Amino acid sequence: MMKNSLALGMLGSAILISGCSSFQTTSVQQAQRVAMPVKPSLSERTYVLEYQVDHQQPRVKSVQLPAHPVKRGQSVVIESEQVALTDRLRNRLVAIFNDKSLTVISDAKQADYILSINQLDISEADEVDYRLSNSHILGDERLIEEFALRQCSNISGSVSMKLFHRDSKDVVWFAKSSLDTASFQRNPLRYQLTITDYIDNLQQVQEFVQTHNSPDALAKRGEKPAPKAPQYQVLSKTSALEKVSGACNDTEVSALVPDLHYYLSGILLEKININ
Repeated sequence: MMKNSLALGMLGSAILISGCSSFQTTSVQQAQRVAMPVKPSLSERTYVLEYQVDHQQPRVKSVQLPAHPVKRGQSVVIESEQVALTDRLRNRLVAIFNDKSLTVISDAKQADYILSINQLDISEADEVDYRLSNSHILGDERLIEEFALRQCSNISGSVSMKLFHRDSKDVVWFAKSSLDTASFQRNPLRYQLTITDYIDNLQQVQEFVQTHNSPDALAKRGEKPAPKAPQYQVLSKTSALEKVSGACNDTEVSALVPDLHYYLSGILLEKININ
């Protein structure tokens, strides 16, 4: 009888201990967990920003004197001892003379006229502000203000020429033209801008959820309501502007000079009147 009572007592104690353990486990399992916030959708947006400047017309002065009328079929020698005349520019001048029915020859003693190229000059000009012309695509006043202007280098180019009557050495025609690279530039000034969304507090949110869902935190919280995780903070970062087209820095603008001289020379030579 004593043995049976002892056995029953031990069995009751085991059931009681087991029941307490089960109760504690259930209590931990029932603790409310902190929910991980749903990540917002992130995007990357690319814009091509276009910049414009007010273009000036070439400044041109051309004077032709009547003493020696230039006639079709006459000949011309091109002299360029004072300047570095490229083959490309020389070919351009020859083509214009040919279109005017004048023949370009190499022997100055046989020519009717001598074209003297006096200047193919450049000088540094004030920097130019290019203004954003398609700001509406950004749709954000802060960004529009940040990228409203691009300040670019600028060079002024000038060309001057004279046409002499070989026999008399009289000046038959003289002309000069000038223009800056900002007004001459043909390619629009365009830059690519990329704006990328990102979550600024991602690590903090993850650490908050992990900390409050740890076994110790769940046991301590019990049946109390779980705290709410912080909301994700979405911010945007902008890339550096990447050149798409056009000339802006010193190197790019300097590269325009040969074409600028080519353009101005053609304008001048077309001014010669042929009888």
